Amino acid sequence: MQKYKPVPGWWYIAFFLVMMAMALAAVCAYPTHLTWWALIIALIISLAWTIPIGIIYATTNIHLGLNVFTEYIVGYMLPGRPIALMLFKTYGYITMNQAHAFLSDLKLAHYLKIPQRPVFWGQLVATIWSCFVQLGVLEWALGHIEGICTSDQKNNFTCPGPRVFFNASVIFGLIGPQRIFSSGAIYGSLQYFWLAGALLPFVIYFLARAFPKSKIRFFSAPIFFGGMSELPPATPLSYLSWCLYGFIFQKYIKNRWRGWWMRFNYITSAGLDAGLAICTIVIIAALNLTGTGFPDWWGNRAPSNTMDYLETAVQKKVGSGEIFGPRTWG
Repeated sequence: MQKYKPVPGWWYIAFFLVMMAMALAAVCAYPTHLTWWALIIALIISLAWTIPIGIIYATTNIHLGLNVFTEYIVGYMLPGRPIALMLFKTYGYITMNQAHAFLSDLKLAHYLKIPQRPVFWGQLVATIWSCFVQLGVLEWALGHIEGICTSDQKNNFTCPGPRVFFNASVIFGLIGPQRIFSSGAIYGSLQYFWLAGALLPFVIYFLARAFPKSKIRFFSAPIFFGGMSELPPATPLSYLSWCLYGFIFQKYIKNRWRGWWMRFNYITSAGLDAGLAICTIVIIAALNLTGTGFPDWWGNRAPSNTMDYLETAVQKKVGSGEIFGPRTWG
């Protein structure tokens, strides 16, 4: 790799300044309700957590998000501003997420002996191009897919991710954490998890020192708490697949056939990701666009026949005009 020219530091600085100027122009010129100083705070949060979460990501291959953390902060800073909350969360969380994705690709390129400068421009051009592609696909989907983002959409385009994003803007932005999570509020007791999250790593550390041969040394508090952060929009079915695959490959095969695992484990993971993307294209082209019904068998029916999916586990439903929270907000 020493034969290739490295990427100059001023390239990153220049690109950051250009993007910073565009971000300031966007939040100040449009009615986003996000102040310029809040944007800077969001970027500082992203910068501060890039290395700590990056270390966890590099050692465990599990990426922890800052979505709830940023929502909580901006909910106190700018209460009653749901659009500002979504933008603050994007700049405070996605900036860090993109940095980790960039670092991950640079690391892979280093292993494959790919020059640094082509990787830099490849990432940059692909990211800019993806902005236009995503906007185009979104506009097309909203205008051409019947019943999109509804719970009974025939092809299951129910938009779980955007639903969570919208609900978070209402909970943390419109209503605000002050009214929901502060002392004496309906969910005020959840504040104790800040204390639990801060103290548990120290407890595990000292227990592992005291009992070096116990399995407590494998317990990771950030992974334990962060692993539940994808619920929602992920479902128990998603977690079951995740745990089953992880146990088979990272435990059973790794211990039994370590040579095969070292050679093919990550290639298999990449193959599964690629297979999912190709399968999605094939299903859309062969079934959805032709109006052909999807195969009906147990594996496809089981997830939609659960109490969670059918909402039959709810013991009490809110009727017309009824509420489940306080009648007045302080």
